[in-house]
Amino acid sequence: MKEFNAKNRIVKYLDGEATALEKKQLLTWIETKKNQKIFKEFLKSQQLITRNYKAIDSEAAFNDFLDKIHSDKKGLNLKSIIPYIAYAAIFIGVFLSTFYFINKESPIKSSLYNNEVSLQIVNGSSDHISIVEDQVVKTKAGAKFAIVKNGVLKYLPTGNSTKSIAYQNILRVPYGKTFKVILSDGSLVHLNSGSVLTYPSVFQKNKPRKVFLEGEAFFKVSKDIHTSFLVNSKSSSTKVYGTEFNVSEYLDENSADIVLVEGSVGVKKNLGIKDNEPYKLITPSQKASLRKNAKDFEITDVDVKKYIGWKDGILIFQNDRFADIKKKLERHYNIKITNNYHEINSLRFNGDFQNDSIEKILNTIKTHTDFSFERKGDTILINNPKNNEMN
Repeated sequence: MKEFNAKNRIVKYLDGEATALEKKQLLTWIETKKNQKIFKEFLKSQQLITRNYKAIDSEAAFNDFLDKIHSDKKGLNLKSIIPYIAYAAIFIGVFLSTFYFINKESPIKSSLYNNEVSLQIVNGSSDHISIVEDQVVKTKAGAKFAIVKNGVLKYLPTGNSTKSIAYQNILRVPYGKTFKVILSDGSLVHLNSGSVLTYPSVFQKNKPRKVFLEGEAFFKVSKDIHTSFLVNSKSSSTKVYGTEFNVSEYLDENSADIVLVEGSVGVKKNLGIKDNEPYKLITPSQKASLRKNAKDFEITDVDVKKYIGWKDGILIFQNDRFADIKKKLERHYNIKITNNYHEINSLRFNGDFQNDSIEKILNTIKTHTDFSFERKGDTILINNPKNNEMN
């Protein structure tokens, strides 16, 4: 197998698109020391990053990858054997830099009950910084590049310098929290509960400003007619120059949703290295939804308040299924809801709640649909009241 074809198969395998024959060929190819060296260099060039490695370490990453391959010869499936991998496919001068989270389960869930917002500075420092008080953020070498003040992380302006080192940053917001960050270009990003934002500490001059989102965030992008702003997620890409919009794509949801508040944005499927399709424009008060396995976006007119109310502490439900409401409540209140009354999952509800307790919300829903619930610490159990009567 030629080196180019090997890389092609690795990329297809990471994307979950490799055929059974291609998986078998990859397994055979990876056995030789020569090809192992090629694969390690491939990891370096693509900056394979996982939460298990505190720095980019192609040797450790490769050993882990190889061990997993040998343990799964019958059914090669990276998505199931390395659940927390995140990698950045960077082909300098050839392909766009697009971040992918290929895990099926969100890395934020590992810290579901961790109440601290954390920042990881890749390349600059391997430490995870807990953002719980005002502080100055520095690189490992001691260079000051951001500050935390009044609960907002703000990066120092650089004028889109070509000389500044662009450290990769990974900002994680746990369940039960929201958080604001002002990027080096002045763009404001308001992250919702259970979200992860990956971005550079400084955007390079005359190059697209790129970030990667897992979860949900409201963006207020600083206008720059010379450089676009790209929000990439696992399945979607949103391109803007200066506007306000909301992007939501949690790994446990069935769709990616982009809602435009003002300005103009373009949306398209994120196809990675095969990404050459044009952007579709949406106008204010429109939502572009891309359901899993769908061929294209569905664009509809919406009430934007429903989709951006969360940043002001408002939960708005408009004809929403209880199963979807349950997910939002879990993220918003950092609590686990176990629903043993499955019949209510498909029922739909309406309601606006601001700074209300989760008990008040559930009691309000109960006025329309009879069910019982009890709270035990950080868990709420929902049951069919008829079952309780029988016990």
